[in-house]
Amino acid sequence: MIISVIFSIIFICGVVTVDGFLHHGNTYRYNIAATSSTSELKAFQWPTLPLPSFDKVQSAPSVTTVGECNGLDEEYPWRFEGRFIFRPSLVRITPSSSSPPSANLLSLFGYSLGGSVVLEYDVSPVGPYREYVTMGGVVGIGQVSVGEGNKRLLGLGQWGTDLYVSTQVAEDVCKQVWGVPAQVANIDFEEEGNVIQDGPDREVASGRAFKLSGWDNTRVLSEEELQQKTKRFGNIPIFWTPTIKALWAPISFPNISNKLTQEELLPVHKLRLSASALRLKQCKRIQPSEGEIPIGLTLIVDNVLIEIGEQVNSGSL
Repeated sequence: MIISVIFSIIFICGVVTVDGFLHHGNTYRYNIAATSSTSELKAFQWPTLPLPSFDKVQSAPSVTTVGECNGLDEEYPWRFEGRFIFRPSLVRITPSSSSPPSANLLSLFGYSLGGSVVLEYDVSPVGPYREYVTMGGVVGIGQVSVGEGNKRLLGLGQWGTDLYVSTQVAEDVCKQVWGVPAQVANIDFEEEGNVIQDGPDREVASGRAFKLSGWDNTRVLSEEELQQKTKRFGNIPIFWTPTIKALWAPISFPNISNKLTQEELLPVHKLRLSASALRLKQCKRIQPSEGEIPIGLTLIVDNVLIEIGEQVNSGSL
């Protein structure tokens, strides 16, 4: 998920600690309206000024052939619950580096911010599964379609080069419902370990294989706390362009360029993100990819709620 948005959650959620770097008692708390029910989830109001207004999205005809709409809000018909980590790395950008269509790959001194995002979904439209996303870098000036021949520009986001899922039905729903070019892979979690380790990645007969050890460190909340439906905080709005696997800050601008045809513009959805707890911990990257410089940290987000809206086709964002 976009680095600026993800790290803003640190200052929005109610519990943040930095394990291994700060004393365990160093906890920062901020007051914010909780989102623990369907009605409360509507507490966030999309800004109108100075940002563009966010009108109610007109739902496109459903094309769902696998999975069910399981959302808590009619404006966000799909929801995912579970936990994830974001492990940032610096990634080298060269003239031969691949870049996403209809957006610009950004770099500074030859490097961009990438890494990996690993998710464990307990609830999804197709049941529990795991997901591994390799992040290619920061992107800007995403050109999107908002229906009726209209288009907008998205300012800043983070792009995923490859997205892997652990089940065939998860690949099917990604491709058929949202147009995400997902791939099935072996994604193994080992609960044991004092430190989260990402890797080694490897090629196997069936495709790619990913290994995460120390996964128990991502379970910030106890089973009792989860059963008590611990409150979630945040309700953070995000834009999502699924065909290039990119998340964007929720700001858009007029697009007066005519360089791209309507068919070349990116489809865009609105997302909403809430969570109950976060931790910033040490993380080891085993066998980094070529040109990757791991930072040695990972952001853990537990009891996350990711809500996905229909493709925007109302003519505005």
